[in-house]
Amino acid sequence: MKVLIGVGVGPGDPELVTMKAVRVLRQADVVLVPVLGGVAEPGRAESIVREYVDGARIRRLEFALDDTGGVTPRRAAAWLGAAAAVAAEFAGGASAIAFGTLGDPNLYSTFSYLAQTVRELVPEVRVDTVAGITAMQDLASRAGISLAEGTEPITLIPLNASPEILDQALAHGGTVVGYKLGAKAAPSPAALRDRLAAAGRLDAAIIGARLGLPAEQITPAAAAAASASHISDIPYLSTLIVPALRRPGTGSSLEPAAAAGTNRVVVATTRSQAGGCDNHAVAGSAGSGGGAGGGSDGRGGVAFVGAGPGAPELLTLRGAQVIAEADVVIWASSLVHPDVLRHARSGAEIVDSAAMPMEGVLPYYERAARDGLRVARVHSGDPSLWGAVQEQLDQCERLGLATEIVPGVSSFTAVAARIGRELTIPEVAQSVILTRLGGGKTPMPPAERVAEFARHGTTMALFLSAARSGQLQDELLAGGYPPDTPCVVAFQVTWPDELILHCVLNDLAATIREHKLWKHTLVLVGPGLAAGGRRSHLYHPGHFHGYRKADRQARKELRGVRGSAGRPGRPGSSP
Repeated sequence: MKVLIGVGVGPGDPELVTMKAVRVLRQADVVLVPVLGGVAEPGRAESIVREYVDGARIRRLEFALDDTGGVTPRRAAAWLGAAAAVAAEFAGGASAIAFGTLGDPNLYSTFSYLAQTVRELVPEVRVDTVAGITAMQDLASRAGISLAEGTEPITLIPLNASPEILDQALAHGGTVVGYKLGAKAAPSPAALRDRLAAAGRLDAAIIGARLGLPAEQITPAAAAAASASHISDIPYLSTLIVPALRRPGTGSSLEPAAAAGTNRVVVATTRSQAGGCDNHAVAGSAGSGGGAGGGSDGRGGVAFVGAGPGAPELLTLRGAQVIAEADVVIWASSLVHPDVLRHARSGAEIVDSAAMPMEGVLPYYERAARDGLRVARVHSGDPSLWGAVQEQLDQCERLGLATEIVPGVSSFTAVAARIGRELTIPEVAQSVILTRLGGGKTPMPPAERVAEFARHGTTMALFLSAARSGQLQDELLAGGYPPDTPCVVAFQVTWPDELILHCVLNDLAATIREHKLWKHTLVLVGPGLAAGGRRSHLYHPGHFHGYRKADRQARKELRGVRGSAGRPGRPGSSP
């Protein structure tokens, strides 16, 4: 069997690779990495991969990574050449080929384009993916902010799309994450500043670039826009985070990144280089800069560690290291796999917080401050995504504790990997909305209701919403999704009792009720989840460019597809 595996290697820090990613990279016959054509230096993905894989098994695939102007002849030729190189490796005897891609392979990734064309050249190939840490998660952790608290939504958008998409996302009030900030079609620095200011969202917005690298930049958006006169002054892979509008005093208000308290340790300064890190339990190290959130001055600290959705292998190497160095490990047995505790040292105090409120955990933080202890607070998924981490950060700051947030694989990307679906598909669903159903004890503001988000017709990931499946289905239909919109219901993803169900929207509530699912369940909905997704126009026979003529009949079909995509109120339009 021939297998092509897209492996998410994170944004840049080699320690933010998962244990599964390291295992898959090491077991592959060949490991492919994207590089800019004509450049001898290794690219970011290659630099990460070389930390764990012998260079003799690494092959470079040249891409037009510096061409950010859309589907150009140069980019098209590069994609086709890369796919042909993959096919040649299979023809040469390789059975398992891994492709290291930045971030996550199912979210704004180069891998999806490559896999699609390889399928056409090698029809028998199976395509798998390994979920990775995204740039938004790493940027949030390094800036010490929470992406979502309570009922707040998160909207992920490509900034090289229509400017109105950014305006609409900002209007919802939740956190907005913008990718491809340095693309040619993205707003100019001045235009971005003006749009954020007009929405009253400029002051707290931050921009991150080259995360985890020596030239890392984390800057308030206002300052970045003032210092950049042209879009070319902003790195292409820059990420924008506009934190949610939050009322002071609710336990979830954020400071602007530039004004963060001095007790907050910048994560980049506490992470050691991966070097020879193995994908087994990591022993404590005296030279790790404090570890487990501890300050370099010997004071106590708390590290909030994302353990991923379930499978112990989806823990990052940094997460394993922090747990190994901790004096106290606090975990919730109801949410975190017990094998994660294998990384804890023999003398560590293990505390199960499953039945504890915040008041029950606070004494351990107070003791850490008094005795200079290192605490690893292990969360399921990612601490910045509905992890109630902000109120804990506030308590740690009050106690004078150094803190660190270690991002973890989120269930929404883990589900995408399990079902083999890309969440962002050109001209079908280029935005992703992460949210939860309102109602019950926590009513949602009108602009943040599921029905309002459903009007955009893009991909949605709905957390903590299965218990009210009837209301969920009704709101999705009321927002404009057609009854036959594909849905995925995922229970306990990556756990031994995982259950993943496919249905259409009209049967969503019945499917959830039939299987008695009400907790630990994520729902994905959107047109991009259709089996096989939609074909990228880059490789459609009706698409022409400087290296290929279009088939006349296919060209007519393609024009019909483009004409139907993105209609208001229908799947394909973006927020």
